[in-house]
Amino acid sequence: MSTQAQIIANQANAQKSTGPTTAEGKAASSQNRLNHGLRYTAGHFQVLPWEDQHEYHHLIMDLLEEYAPQTPSEHLLVHNMSQSQWLRDRALRLQERWCFDPETGEISDEKKFALYQRYFVTHDRAFQKCLATLLKQRKDRQNMEIGFEREKRNQSMQPLREMHKEMEITMLQIKESEAARQKLREEFAGTQAEGDLTGQKAAA
Repeated sequence: MSTQAQIIANQANAQKSTGPTTAEGKAASSQNRLNHGLRYTAGHFQVLPWEDQHEYHHLIMDLLEEYAPQTPSEHLLVHNMSQSQWLRDRALRLQERWCFDPETGEISDEKKFALYQRYFVTHDRAFQKCLATLLKQRKDRQNMEIGFEREKRNQSMQPLREMHKEMEITMLQIKESEAARQKLREEFAGTQAEGDLTGQKAAA
């Protein structure tokens, strides 16, 4: 248990930790939990007060134009990419704003710098994961469409294949019949030749 002296010391320290007192400090403190995460209003991603909502909108439009999503899931992935990209860039902006000495350019707050680096890596990986998923879904859909087209062509070509097969069978039958007739002609010619030779011998 704490001694009376420790309790008095803790109470004295608590009086010194009353949080921000200026209007600017209070405003900054109120945004601490939002600096690195998402903020939604009526189901839409909202930027922080010191960021530009129009700039975020242009980012979405640029990504939509570049990747041209075709399905609801692809649209969702592109929007997630825009959010990850925005949060990734936010981490960089926060680093520049709070972690570097404006005169020397050296890191002035190692703890914050490490924190913003982690947020940067997290959101950068999220962007790359969404992009990889988008490209995989698109490739799978294209392969499926190619398979459907191939099957459709196969079905349309099936009557021609059957006709060609029937023609091949007919031609084979004709060749076999012609070969049989040729064999009969040769046999008949041989028989006739033998008969003529026999007759000649008899006349002699």
